[in-house]
Amino acid sequence: MRKIALGLTLLALPLAALADDDWSLFQRVTDAGRQQPMSGTYLHQMKDTLETFHIVRLGGPGSVQERRVALDGPPREIVRNGEALTCFAPDKRSLLAAKISAMRLFPALMSDDVADISQSYTLRKLGPDRVAQRDCNWIEVRARDQQRYTERICADQSTSLPLKMMTLSPRNGDVIEQYTFTQIDLTPSRDKSQLKPQYKLSNQLRGPAQPPQSADGAASHTDVAGLPSGFKMIRSIQRTLPGGNSTQLVRHMVYSDGLVMLSLFVEPIPQDMPSALRRVQSVNLHGAINMATNSQGDQMLTLVGDMPEPTLAALVRGLHIVPRP
Repeated sequence: MRKIALGLTLLALPLAALADDDWSLFQRVTDAGRQQPMSGTYLHQMKDTLETFHIVRLGGPGSVQERRVALDGPPREIVRNGEALTCFAPDKRSLLAAKISAMRLFPALMSDDVADISQSYTLRKLGPDRVAQRDCNWIEVRARDQQRYTERICADQSTSLPLKMMTLSPRNGDVIEQYTFTQIDLTPSRDKSQLKPQYKLSNQLRGPAQPPQSADGAASHTDVAGLPSGFKMIRSIQRTLPGGNSTQLVRHMVYSDGLVMLSLFVEPIPQDMPSALRRVQSVNLHGAINMATNSQGDQMLTLVGDMPEPTLAALVRGLHIVPRP
């Protein structure tokens, strides 16, 4: 029996090492998706909608600059400078379209911290393929539960850059959303004039890098019960509601499981809100991004993230905001 047990242990060692290598590969895919210099054109498909974007990215780790331009639909641009993200457009309607497009920015669709992702997901290799005249390898990241999407990524064999990405429903495997490069150059020109926006009307969605979590106010003294396993708070801030009473605050807490980004907004319920709007409601915002709302006592909870709509509706119904002692 001891010999058998020893043999099984020795057999398991290379398998464990292989699993570690797989997650190291996924970390490289994540890093390349956020940092790899390039220029190219990609398609974004969701249901019956197809959009085309051109992207230019210069720099490297810690100094990434990029600009993406919509080639069809409302004219719009999204410019990234490090962690700062700004939308540009010629009018308010196009600016709103830019803000919606900025919800998911291919090929940087994963969180920058995937250290604990194996707690909630499994990873497997699916084989080689070819995208935009470049060889790539498919990997699948599947949630251990039925609450999150499955992601399939074809990563460039040389740089690990995601060349194609498909988001699949957790139950029947339907394609919810997909991105794919049609043309790409991994040695782009260093001409920074390519990063200059064409339009004047702008809206900053995200400023320069901030500390992971605010330590002041009620936002830092709140626990949330009911989130799926693997989610950790990465940011928590509170603001005064625009145009509202200075004593009314909205709390914004951001959670991640290494793949999914989930935002929770907690705000006072307006006294004149109809009772019908206080029940659980959910809506698709854009592609794989959904939103769900529900009331809890005198507060309104809103969840926004790249999770299936039924999942968000169930989550917002079961969440509990627990003040810390």
